[in-house]
Amino acid sequence: MSQCEGGELTCPCPPIGLIDVVGKKWAVCVISLLGEHQIVRFGPIQQCLSGVSPATLTSTLRALERAGLIRRVTTEGARGPVKAYTLTGSGRSLNESLRPLAKWLQSC
Repeated sequence: MSQCEGGELTCPCPPIGLIDVVGKKWAVCVISLLGEHQIVRFGPIQQCLSGVSPATLTSTLRALERAGLIRRVTTEGARGPVKAYTLTGSGRSLNESLRPLAKWLQSC
C-alpha cells in the first residue's frame, strides 16, 4: 500500500504507472498469450490478436517491457536469429493473478 498525495489516506491500489500499462486494451491479451505459449514472435502475436495494428502492438510490447512484465529474447528461426517475447517473473505472477478474472469473464 502507498500513501496518497494528501498524506492522510493509504491507497490500496498498486502504483498508478502499472495500472496505466496493464489497463491498455491489448496489454492483458499479450500477457495471457505469452503465459500460454512462453515465447512468441511479433508476427504470431499480431495474428492471434486480430484487430491490433503493428504500431499499437509495438507500443504495447514496449510499455510492457519497460514495466518489467515481458522481455525481448533472441531465438533461432529457420533463417537465423529472430526476436521474440516472453514473460518475466513479474509477468508470470501477474498472468497467474489474472487467470481467475479471465475464467470469471468466460462464465458471463
